[in-house]
Parts: sequence; structure tokens; C-alpha cells
Amino acid sequence: MQQLRVVVCLGKIGFDGFTAHLLRQGKISSRKGLVFSHGAEYALPDGQHILATYHPSLQNTNTGLLTREMLRRVFERSRILADI
Repeated sequence: MQQLRVVVCLGKIGFDGFTAHLLRQGKISSRKGLVFSHGAEYALPDGQHILATYHPSLQNTNTGLLTREMLRRVFERSRILADI
């Protein structure tokens, strides 16, 4: 995964797990300033990016908390950041 540019975290659990991984690897010194919310975007010191989205579970999609359009925009943004 040498060319990894963007990580899309599905849900708060995914976001928390990935930021914990970054801490363990020493890629970030703290989680300060990294707050989960749908559409949150963070640039990491190594040039990679984190994008967060609500988890695409039935609970979130059936209630309208997450729509197809909202999820599509996150992945469109990831393509822009990844330069693909």
C-alpha cells in the first residue's frame, strides 16, 4: 500500500479504528483535531487524506441519515484527492 492516498472511513467505528492505527504507527502524535462527522476531511502529515462518512447501514440509509447522494459525494471527493 505504498501508493495509498485516501482512506474513506465508514462510520465512527472505522474512523476511530483508523486514527488509533495512525497513532500506533506514529503517523500522528494525537487525535486532537480529528473529529468524526459525515464529510469530514483531514490531510495527514505524509500527504495522505482521511475522509469520513456515516456507515452505509440499513439504519442510516432507511432513515435518510445517509443518502446515496451524500455517499456519492464522499467518494467523488476521494477520487479528486487521489488524483484519479
